Amino acid sequence: MAKPTANDPFLRALRRHQARVSVTVSAVRGQGKGVLGASQQFLATQLKLSHLRARSEAAYIRRLDRETDRLQRALPPKSRSFGLARKLLNIYIRDCVYSRMLCAHYRLEAIEPFLEVPLDSFTGRALSAEAKARGQTHRLPDWQSIKGLEREESDRFQAFASELAEERGHARVHLDVLMWGARE
Repeated sequence: MAKPTANDPFLRALRRHQARVSVTVSAVRGQGKGVLGASQQFLATQLKLSHLRARSEAAYIRRLDRETDRLQRALPPKSRSFGLARKLLNIYIRDCVYSRMLCAHYRLEAIEPFLEVPLDSFTGRALSAEAKARGQTHRLPDWQSIKGLEREESDRFQAFASELAEERGHARVHLDVLMWGARE
């Protein structure tokens, strides 16, 4: 099979498929009408995965911030929270890295160490609980909601997640698999 090009119908279909399997009804539950379709459409057609490649975490986060703003604007007006947009982007980008074909085509393997853990009630509560178990309650607040999550609070969760993941010997993005997957 030849390597797909950016305009290849197969690659476009694969991006649409990845958006549908990454951003699901459960990922947007309670976030408002039209969020699922708007976010899947943006991720499949508007997000430039190749523009996320970066040589440093700071450069990657700047690009992620820009795309977070763009996705927020693409969401229905009542659902335009930073937390929701960032969560959906992080889920989709993580799953693209996990996809052999998308990762290879967009050369995403280099950004794996920079990826954020997608924050939601499962990962947020697990990170808060871990901070409490370590006697570091000052590090993270109790988890509230994805709708109310602002950039500064997200940064605190991501910094703590980075330390935790480094201790465990993997990138912070993989904490989602461990924490979300460990739910009851």
